[in-house]
Amino acid sequence: MVEGPGCTLNGEKIRSKVKTGQEVKQVRGSLTNKNNSETNAFHGFLGCQYTGVETLGKELFMYFGSRALRLHFGMNGSMSLNPAQRKVTTGSAAVLEIHLTNDTVAFFDSTVEIRLTEDCKQKVRAMESLDVCSSKFSFSRSEEAVRSQSSRMLCDVLLDQAVMPGVGNIIKNEALFDSGFHPAVKVQLLTDKQINHLVKMTRDFTLLFYKCRKTGSALYKHYKVYKRPQCDRCSHAITVCRLGDNGRMTYFCERCQKGDPTGVDISQLPPRNSLISWTYNERTSDDVAKKEEEDWACQLCTLINQPTAKACDACRTPKPEAHKDDISTEVSPFTADLIKHPCNAFKKPGEELKVNWRSAFGTSTLVFSDMSKKPKPVNSPLSLAGSHLNSLAAARGLYKNSFCQGTTSPNYASGGWQKQSAELSKRESLASYSHPSKKMRIDHSPSPSNKAQNGAPNSGPSAPCCASHCRPAVLRVVHKEGENKGRQFYSCSLPRETKCNFFEWADLHFPFCHHGKRCLMRTVLKLGPNNGRNFYTCSFQKGKQCDFFQWAENGPGVSILPGS
Repeated sequence: MVEGPGCTLNGEKIRSKVKTGQEVKQVRGSLTNKNNSETNAFHGFLGCQYTGVETLGKELFMYFGSRALRLHFGMNGSMSLNPAQRKVTTGSAAVLEIHLTNDTVAFFDSTVEIRLTEDCKQKVRAMESLDVCSSKFSFSRSEEAVRSQSSRMLCDVLLDQAVMPGVGNIIKNEALFDSGFHPAVKVQLLTDKQINHLVKMTRDFTLLFYKCRKTGSALYKHYKVYKRPQCDRCSHAITVCRLGDNGRMTYFCERCQKGDPTGVDISQLPPRNSLISWTYNERTSDDVAKKEEEDWACQLCTLINQPTAKACDACRTPKPEAHKDDISTEVSPFTADLIKHPCNAFKKPGEELKVNWRSAFGTSTLVFSDMSKKPKPVNSPLSLAGSHLNSLAAARGLYKNSFCQGTTSPNYASGGWQKQSAELSKRESLASYSHPSKKMRIDHSPSPSNKAQNGAPNSGPSAPCCASHCRPAVLRVVHKEGENKGRQFYSCSLPRETKCNFFEWADLHFPFCHHGKRCLMRTVLKLGPNNGRNFYTCSFQKGKQCDFFQWAENGPGVSILPGS
């Protein structure tokens, strides 16, 4: 689901790159290809002028004079500005493309409706103070809206777009964990102070969500319970179930999240290592980078200078003075502070190794940084050399500012460094050596151990290897409608462009139901003693299923977290 922060960023992208006043030249897409009165209405926008865009929670409104388009991105919706002409593959066709005088806006896998501009603007003005992604968010009004839902469960209240627009399932689960409340707790059991804390934790994780999406940082590193097998705080197994009016997937820790709110002491809750101090307006925390710790750009020559430089290194232009904007924290908590996320560190590495790489297009410099904080062994002979990293480089014939001739340099770009490090590890202990990290390349992809937790296909230890690449295959599920829907299979783990045709069913050891069909493996999502257990059941649709049932033992797919 594209939650509020993603929709807000889409609106900001349109607002910054698409100028108002442009005329609609063409409207096309899969919605306009259907022959009915609703789709023909989209052609009525031809000749209209684009006048602006606004967002409210998960909704995006584009205004064209007296009429507007209301867009909802759903689970996998996206948008593209001025998309390049390319070969359209299956499932990649745009739902709606709006061709303006100078720009083109394309929407994919989204719901589009035609509304009146006046109605949309009135709705935005009436609810923008409840939008957790809005700069006009009001804590007092949001608390009042939550308090009015006294008989409902917290998991339902947070997802209600009429109460807290923009909150999605990820924000809901993480905010409830930070607040220390069980998802099934009723609002009427909370005190005013606890409701205030819940709203602040919801707003806090929403801002963290927004920051990560805007900067390209990995949001999954901040998950404490969502799609995690164990609690990040107490290591207890995460409970996964369908809870609430709509049966949304819910993740929570039974130890850290209390069913009785009277047992929750807000002052004793451990703070999240992100924006907690920002939400509480405590700007003295070490999690927030100070202004003097940020690089600054010269206004004359645009050179990026070090934070400690008082003047530009190139043209000697003095460093501009920082101006403090008077922004109300109640109305607009979005500030210019640079937040120190756990995956970032605003300090210079202890040691760097620079290697010049000569290629066909010129000479590039690879900077290897030793980010390890492990102390050096006292008896290590490398400590006498002054720098363990430099000694490793010297052992390979690499020194600072040295050229890598011939076929040596490609090894550093294609993994040769890791191969040589592996050979070196046979002669050195792991305690005295850590792989240096490339400063030029930052990989935010989840580790293999976290793939199952973040929705990626999971390849178990018994997964077969594809014949062409000899790589472990990945476990996938058939989503195509038909008799095999829901079945698990192995396929090549490489991207679609380079993958081979390897295929193997992973459920050949599954039992057969009374229809003689291969069973499907499902997971108990109801709260109770069997929550999280896997079982075999008939693969037919409801109403046609037989009464076959059998608990599943260990096998492919059993270790996959429910809801992944």
